[in-house]
Amino acid sequence: MNKYKFYFLIIILIIYIISPLDLFPFVFDDLIASGFLFYFWNKFKNQKSRENYYSRGRPQAKIKTEPDGSVSLDKAYKLLNVSHDAPLSEVKNAYKEKMAKSHPDKVAHLSEELQKKAKELTLEINKAYNIIKSHKGSSG
Repeated sequence: MNKYKFYFLIIILIIYIISPLDLFPFVFDDLIASGFLFYFWNKFKNQKSRENYYSRGRPQAKIKTEPDGSVSLDKAYKLLNVSHDAPLSEVKNAYKEKMAKSHPDKVAHLSEELQKKAKELTLEINKAYNIIKSHKGSSG
């Protein structure tokens, strides 16, 4: 359902609930309309949150790994969105922020496809953080 149909449906339901005209006496039909209103509102809100979850704060293209499965240092910095001269504390904060957004436990209620993408992204973020951490530890 696109957003215009959704808004139209919501407006119609609200007008029906507020109007004095009823199909059934008392408030029975208003309760049913309120239930539909609540259902559609939650359905639309959850759909919108799923769409927004993977569109913000994510790299546009998947970071490709080396043939042996490792991530290069440059790609690791790019994945965590930090500069090469960033201190380890800044790298750690970026890592925690990325993990908070993409951890598989956070998306357990979403579809299996999105859970699989979250798991892959989490593994890449872990690899990137470990590479940067070992590089910063050995050089400084």
